[in-house]
Amino acid sequence: MVLYGQIVIGAPGSGKTTYCNGMQQYLQLLGRECHVVNLDPANEVPPSSSLPTTSTGNYDDVDVHDVDENDNAKAKDQIGESGDVGNSQLPYETILDVCQDIISLDSVMSELNLGPNGGLLYCMEYIEHHLGTVLQLLKERLGIIEGSSGGEGAYLLFDLPGQIELTAHSNVVSRIAQRLVRELDLRLVCVQLVDAAVCCTDVSKFIGAALVCTASMMRLELPCVNILSKMDLLQMSSSMGHRVKEREERDNDSDSGYNDDYDDSPLPFNLEFFTQCHDLHRLVDYLDSNPMEYMANDNNNSSSGGLGADPSLDYMEDPEYKKAQARTRSSNFSRKYRKLHMELCEVIEDFSLLSFLPLAIQDAESVGRVVARVDKCNGYVFLQDNQLGAERGGVGGSKNNNNMQNMFSSAIVADSEWGTGVLADVQEKYLGEIMFKEDISELRKR
Repeated sequence: MVLYGQIVIGAPGSGKTTYCNGMQQYLQLLGRECHVVNLDPANEVPPSSSLPTTSTGNYDDVDVHDVDENDNAKAKDQIGESGDVGNSQLPYETILDVCQDIISLDSVMSELNLGPNGGLLYCMEYIEHHLGTVLQLLKERLGIIEGSSGGEGAYLLFDLPGQIELTAHSNVVSRIAQRLVRELDLRLVCVQLVDAAVCCTDVSKFIGAALVCTASMMRLELPCVNILSKMDLLQMSSSMGHRVKEREERDNDSDSGYNDDYDDSPLPFNLEFFTQCHDLHRLVDYLDSNPMEYMANDNNNSSSGGLGADPSLDYMEDPEYKKAQARTRSSNFSRKYRKLHMELCEVIEDFSLLSFLPLAIQDAESVGRVVARVDKCNGYVFLQDNQLGAERGGVGGSKNNNNMQNMFSSAIVADSEWGTGVLADVQEKYLGEIMFKEDISELRKR
C-alpha cells in the first residue's frame, strides 16, 4: 500500500499552519482522504495535557508505554464524533498531534530551563527517538494493518516547525522524513514556504530566503516545491511602494513618453523574475535602497491627503542627507556587504535548483496549480490517471497502452500550466496594473 503526502517547512510566520488548513480543505473537496499530522511541538494545547519530560536530557528515562497510556486517556476527552483528536489551538483537524501524544515545547522549556530554540531542538530529537511510537499511533488511526488494505488512498500533510536550526544545523528533520518514507511507504514531497510580502520587497531577505531554500533542498534529499506564500498581502506592500528618489527622473522623462507606472512598485523586477530565480546577482544593485523610500506613493498626491502627504519625508530631498547617504554607500562596509551578497547569489545560481510558485491560499485557482505541481513530484498524478482509466473500464492491450501513455503525458501537462501568461495574470491580480522598471541604461535614455 502506497501513501502520498507533503512535509511543510518554512520560516516562522510564513503560513505553514494556514497552508495545511487550506490544503486539507481543498483536497477534501477533491474527494481525497486528507489528514494533517502536527509535528510542531510549539502548536500546543495547555501544558497539562503534554507528556512529562526528564530533567537529565536522557530520552530513555521516560517510560514511553506509560506515557502513551496516560496521554491517550487524556486525548480521549477531546476526540469528537469523527474520531479525530482535536487541538483547540489548531485551525485544522489532526489525526495525530505531537503536543498531545508525545511532547510539547512549553513543558520542555519549564522543566529543562531551555529557551525556545533549544527547547524545540530537544523536542524534535525526542520525537525522532520515539518515532516508532509516532508511527504506531499513526498506523492505528489510519487503520493500517499488515496484510490489509486499510488506509489506502490516504493523503498526509505534516506540519513542521520553521526554525532554521532544525535544517541548517541538524539532520533531525531529514532523518524523520527518511524514516517516514521508509516505514510508511510514503511518497513524500517537501513544501517550503517563503513569505512573499516580507521577502520580495527586501532584496537581502529574498537572497537569504533563496539560500536557505537551496540548502534545505539538498539536506532533506526530497522532491521540493518552493512557494511564495501570502501573495494576497503583497498588494498591501506594493501600495506603500514608491521610490522617492526617482521623482525628478520621472518628471524629466514625462515628456519623452516613458510610462510613469514603472515607478509605482517596491519590487525591482516583475513576478517572473522572483519565481524563476535567474540572474539573482541583478538584485545586488538594489541593496542600498533606503526602506524609507518605499513609504509613499508620490508627494504630488499630498494635496489629496494620501500617504505621500507625510512631511517627514522631505528630509530625503535635503542635500546634506544625500551627501551622507552617498558616503555611506561608498564606505568599505557597503562594498563588502555588496560583495557578500554577490557571492551568495553566485552560490544559488551555481546549483540552479531553485524556483518558486506564487500562492494565495484563499484563491482556489492558485492552490490548484500548487496541487498539480506537488502531484507531479510525488507521483500522485499517475495514480489519479490510472484510477480514471480503470473507472472508464476496458481490458486489452491497446486500451492499457493508451492509459499508460495518457498517464505519463499528464506529468508534462501539469507543469505547462505555469506559463508566462499565468504569471502575468497572477501579477496583475495581486499587484494591480503595475509595471516594473529595471535599472538599465538603455531604458533610462528612452
